[in-house]
Amino acid sequence: MALLVLPASNAAADVQLDWLELRAFFDEFGKARLDELSGGRRTLEEEQPEDIAEFDVADDAFRSEIETELENRKKSLGAAYPFDMTDDGEEIGFTVPTDSENACFYLLCLIASHISKSPILTTPPAGDILTRFRNRVYQVMGTLAVAGHAGGPAISLGFPRETKESILGALRRAESWGIGLAPKDKPGRHANPQAKDGGIDVIGWPFQDRPPPSAIWFGQLASGHNWLEKPAHLEYRQFINDFFEDIGTGQHNFVTLIPFRVVDDLLWNQASNKHGHVCERCTTPKHALAGISLAKQGMPMDEAGNVAQITSWLADYRVFALAA
Repeated sequence: MALLVLPASNAAADVQLDWLELRAFFDEFGKARLDELSGGRRTLEEEQPEDIAEFDVADDAFRSEIETELENRKKSLGAAYPFDMTDDGEEIGFTVPTDSENACFYLLCLIASHISKSPILTTPPAGDILTRFRNRVYQVMGTLAVAGHAGGPAISLGFPRETKESILGALRRAESWGIGLAPKDKPGRHANPQAKDGGIDVIGWPFQDRPPPSAIWFGQLASGHNWLEKPAHLEYRQFINDFFEDIGTGQHNFVTLIPFRVVDDLLWNQASNKHGHVCERCTTPKHALAGISLAKQGMPMDEAGNVAQITSWLADYRVFALAA
C-alpha cells in the first residue's frame, strides 16, 4: 500500500506542502522533491494543456504558492519548524534531526492532523500507535504548549493521568506551584462521581514570585475534526464549582490546542470568538518548545520529562507506516 496519495490538482497550498513534509518524513534521506508534485499534477489534470508553456506558467504559480506557505510556517514557528526549501526551490528537507525537540512537536501535529479524513495520508496511526497518541503523547505536547503559552507552570489533568493521582491531588500540587487557587477537600456536591478530568485537560499560568498570578489559562486539547465544538469554557464553570473553593483574583482565560493548519480567515475568527484563543499547527509547536525551555530553567510543570515519549512514538509510527 502506498503511504501517500498525491493531492488533488486543485488542492490548496497547505495540503500540497503537508504532502511534501510527510514525503520527507517517510523518506530515508529526509527529502521531498517538488517535481514529484508537478509531475503528479500534470497526470491528474483532466484536460492536458495543449500549450506546454501554459502548463509551465501554472506550475510556476503552483510552486510559488507552496513556497509562500512554507515561508509562513517558518515565520510563525521559528526554531520549532524543522523543514526548509533548497535555494533552487526544487526540494524540501529536514533542517534538524526528526528526534530533536525542534522537530518532534511539529511532526506530531502534522501527523495528527491527518489521522482521519486525510486526502493524502493512506496509512494513519492505528491500533496501539493510535491509543498511545490519544492517551499520552498529545497530552505531553499539549501540557508543554500551555506552559509555554502561559509563561509558567502547567499541570496535566487529561485522563488517563500518568501520575495516577486524583483531580484534587493534581490541583493541590498546582496550589503548591503558585496557581493562587485553593482546591476543595472533596469534590463539590454536584460533581459527577465518574468525572475523569472535569473537562479541562491542562491548566497553566504565568510565573510570578508571589501568587496569585495575574491570569490562569484553562486548556482544551482537541485533536479531532470536531474541535470547533469543544471550547474549554463549556466545562469551566462546572469545573470551578466542583473542585475549587473560589475563583481567585486573576483573570481566567481559555485556550484550545489543535494540530490542524487553519488558513481560512473566517473560520479562524469564528473559532477565536468561540474558544477565546486557539493555538493551531503554526503556534502549538513553538509554545511546546518554549515550555521545554522553561522547564530546563527549573520551572515546575508536568510532562517536562516525557518528550522522549513523543520522539519514540514518531519513530514507531514511521516503522508501522512503512511496514503497512
